[in-house]
Amino acid sequence: MKNSILAGITVAALSVAVPLTTLADGGNQLMQNQTHWYQKAALKVAPADITTKKGSVLNLQAGSYLYLEGDSTLHKYQMNANSLKGSAEITAADPKEALEKGKVGAMSLVVPVADLKSRESGLDDNAHKALLADKNPEIKFVLDKASLKGKTLTAKGQLTIAGATVPITLTPEVTVKDGVVELKGDQPLKMSDYKVMPPSISLLVTSIKCTDDITIHYDVKFATAK
Repeated sequence: MKNSILAGITVAALSVAVPLTTLADGGNQLMQNQTHWYQKAALKVAPADITTKKGSVLNLQAGSYLYLEGDSTLHKYQMNANSLKGSAEITAADPKEALEKGKVGAMSLVVPVADLKSRESGLDDNAHKALLADKNPEIKFVLDKASLKGKTLTAKGQLTIAGATVPITLTPEVTVKDGVVELKGDQPLKMSDYKVMPPSISLLVTSIKCTDDITIHYDVKFATAK
């Protein structure tokens, strides 16, 4: 009798743990592909609210993606941004010239928290709760100043998560082609810097706890508004 009860608990635990493991590694089949599920482009892109003066406005383009990756006591996990908002203002005719000469008047990139999705609803619910999505529905980066050297952009600004705003410096690789500005990079963060409690999932026989460190991976494209 005791053995059958333990077996039942083990099966129940595995029924939750296996989807989380699949979430972490994307499955063996996806591991063979160049693009993982969490690198998919946002299903919806839209302009962000920025204060413009007299420059040209660049808006976020289809094909942009952003996802966060973290670790836990079970395995790594990822959450993809199903929607993104972004806009920038440049005060030079050519986007590359604007970046090289620091003529970026404003820039904002916004991630709606509710549209951050993994492959496990329990993780999504706990992550949204930890990010205080009900009171702070957006993660937002606002640029203070930017300068381009070679292919690396140094973008200093303010990142707001769960209502807490912290200065941050992003250093994406920049590609400018046919008027499209592509910014690609990785940014390590600590949830505790934004007073966010790392989410956890309680199982019948154990609990899965996420670590404090996460990394934001992004590949976003901006072009002149039409």
